[in-house]
Amino acid sequence: MTEKAVMDALVQMKRTGNLLNELEDVTRQLGEAIDRNDQVSMQMLVAMREDPLEKLQAADVAVRDQLEALHDGDEAAALAGMLNGGPPLQPGERTQQMLCDQVAANRRRLKQIMDLDKALSQRLGRNSSAPQSGELRG
Repeated sequence: MTEKAVMDALVQMKRTGNLLNELEDVTRQLGEAIDRNDQVSMQMLVAMREDPLEKLQAADVAVRDQLEALHDGDEAAALAGMLNGGPPLQPGERTQQMLCDQVAANRRRLKQIMDLDKALSQRLGRNSSAPQSGELRG
């Protein structure tokens, strides 16, 4: 596998990691706005989440395009394996190990964001189903 192919994938995975960090930060801020019942901030933060989500989608497309551009099917399969959480093709090869480590870190961060997002959705659901002060439920 060429060093360039691995390095290009590593660059995209680092970019993805930075975008996931940004998304997590905005999601945490959204949770704080929910706790304060600050509707304006909640709407603004939901809109702010769109940017990193769009950029994450673009990074995913770039990685998929990179895989399609590889002329060697074995090389593409090996790189795809690492991008899907598999081990380095050549154990001990530094760049491949860095790629695998970054992919694992991105997966952990994505799981954290998904768990946080699920908790926020549940809190929002409870808030919208609870009667407002002075409101009767029947």
